[in-house]
Amino acid sequence: MFCPHCGKSNLSNAHFCTQCGNALALEDSLPMLDKVIEGIDSAPISLGRNHLMIPPGVAGWSWGAFIFGWFWAVCNKTWIGLLALVPGVGFIMHFVLGFKGREWAWQNDQWESVEHFQRVQRRWSQVALGLILFLILMTYGMIYFLGSTMDHPMPSNSVLKV
Repeated sequence: MFCPHCGKSNLSNAHFCTQCGNALALEDSLPMLDKVIEGIDSAPISLGRNHLMIPPGVAGWSWGAFIFGWFWAVCNKTWIGLLALVPGVGFIMHFVLGFKGREWAWQNDQWESVEHFQRVQRRWSQVALGLILFLILMTYGMIYFLGSTMDHPMPSNSVLKV
């Protein structure tokens, strides 16, 4: 059973959430539709979890979602992120994923805890920032190499004739 306040998975017979301490609804008090929706994990924004409050520390900018776009979205079960593949919308969708991606990922997947979520998203951000740094260094290296060859051009065959 998931806590309706923080989303933490709890034992089915638990009366209170082990994460936030809020009272849990008894299994018999849930309507049949909620039970069915809880089992479906493929909606763009899971209807069974989108009413959850976003815990402190979950919301915020996501470098992983911004840089990796649709790939991040698939790995985090945030299917709306596939709009990043649509020409014209894709560029904008990367920014939307950067701003809202963490919240959507929290709502669309079952995380062990907020700390687990933070670890996973922090790793995505580290890889994304590493890729940005790598591309900046590669660009600088190429500019430096091209600039140095322009100062000292390679001799051509016409110059070597004696």
